[in-house]
Amino acid sequence: MKNVVISGYYGFNNAGDEAILHSIVSSLKNLAAKRGEKLRFTVLSADPSHTARCYGVEAVGRQNLLQIIRVLIRADAFISGGGGLLQDSTGRGFSIPYYLGLVALARLLGKKVVFYAQGIGPVKKGFNRLLMRLVANRASLIAVRDKSSQKELTRLGVNHPPVVVTADPVFLLEPEDASGRAAQFIKKIPENKRVIGISVRSWHNEEETLYELSVAADILARDLSAVTVLVPMHYPDDLDVAEKLAGLMKSETYVLRENLTPQELLALFSRFDLVLAMRLHALIFAAVAGVPMLGIGYDGKVDALLARMGLQSAGKPGQLEAVELAGQAFERWQAGDNLRQTLREKSAGMREDALVWANTALDFIIDSQR
Repeated sequence: MKNVVISGYYGFNNAGDEAILHSIVSSLKNLAAKRGEKLRFTVLSADPSHTARCYGVEAVGRQNLLQIIRVLIRADAFISGGGGLLQDSTGRGFSIPYYLGLVALARLLGKKVVFYAQGIGPVKKGFNRLLMRLVANRASLIAVRDKSSQKELTRLGVNHPPVVVTADPVFLLEPEDASGRAAQFIKKIPENKRVIGISVRSWHNEEETLYELSVAADILARDLSAVTVLVPMHYPDDLDVAEKLAGLMKSETYVLRENLTPQELLALFSRFDLVLAMRLHALIFAAVAGVPMLGIGYDGKVDALLARMGLQSAGKPGQLEAVELAGQAFERWQAGDNLRQTLREKSAGMREDALVWANTALDFIIDSQR
């Protein structure tokens, strides 16, 4: 049995990162089982008991240095990722030193280090750029989820080992609603109505963005004879923003107040006819479900995903205009089955990329000669 330690933004009720964790663990476990191998995972988490219970793994506190050293000593490999861990545009500025510090510690203890389908950058601070060159170049295996991340690593001077471009592991996610929570929420929505899913987050120009979104959503609800479902992807932060948006809207809207699992969320997205989203993984869920979508490019990672889907962003927060936004969304909806088929085909390709990378990572983990 191989022991694998995973680090990421886990245990914070962020649906995207939790979906990443689920996808990494489940795909590697399933692939290993097909080879007659077993993997034991230990996850560094802000909520170890919840993480252990949800994903069938061991978990320790992400800031408990003594426990982290103990699990790394017995580990065969250390996985950093996925998600946008190595950037300094969000958070409090500790992200890069924290995650690269763990990489450096793992390498110091002689462990294999895998950067697993990460989104890189932007990295703006001089100290962080230096850390990237010094530490990331010591990783054993690196994969990023888009070409812009690959270019950022090149700009930062990270060129060893060769960087692989793969897809976000969430493209491997399967819908599931074993507990019935998504199904129960869906029952609240009138069956004869189309459904527009919206996912927003707090960002610059928040009040202006929410106002334009509310007007656009009301226009779409009227023209499509639809109701709106507001889906927070990060609790409780996104729920507060969703409540603000709901308060501005005049049309019938529902706010998802329960923190569903990633698989349950994917089941909910399958009920949508159209998705408008700022959150990256809301757009990935829409793509996997084959739902026409319109992304708001608050971050380069959103634009990178949309480009791989053959779509353009609706614009950046603070640059949105309600009528134009509604018109763009209506065009996506009008594309109908053609767009749905395109999204399913693109998602299938991304799923294959993610699976190829999972096999590559597994080869590396179980190969005792490396």
